[in-house]
Amino acid sequence: MPAFARLPCPLPGVDIVSADSAKAFPRHIHDEFGIGRIDRGAQKTASGRGMVQSVAGDVITVNPGEVHDGLPLGDHGRAWRMLYLAPDVVGSLVTDIVEGRHAGDVEFHLPTLHDDRIAGRFEALFGAMAATPVDAADTLHVDGALIPSPSTR
Repeated sequence: MPAFARLPCPLPGVDIVSADSAKAFPRHIHDEFGIGRIDRGAQKTASGRGMVQSVAGDVITVNPGEVHDGLPLGDHGRAWRMLYLAPDVVGSLVTDIVEGRHAGDVEFHLPTLHDDRIAGRFEALFGAMAATPVDAADTLHVDGALIPSPSTR
């Protein structure tokens, strides 16, 4: 696998990225919301929400315009997967879920989450998105991955 792979995505405004790298990333920003998972290794990140460490299994997040970096911990780097969601995609989801709120009201408060339930939801969503052909008209199973089953609530 290349160090960075952009995978095809059936939904406009969503980018899927898989990465495996020992590279240290300088401070930078993304225009999108990012949610992902560390698959192997660990990293330290100085974000707009403080210094955090993330290890394999953790869910990681970043807000649009949030300055952050990424430093691998250890000599073997880390592997991670990310979904980058355009603010208008998040805004439309928020509007559908919570009346009277919009994307400007939304932000991730925790840059790292040690939560198996949330990690499971990420796995379901990532798997559904990465497995859907880009030209598929039916993305219901992607939508379904967003809805927790009774056993994961």
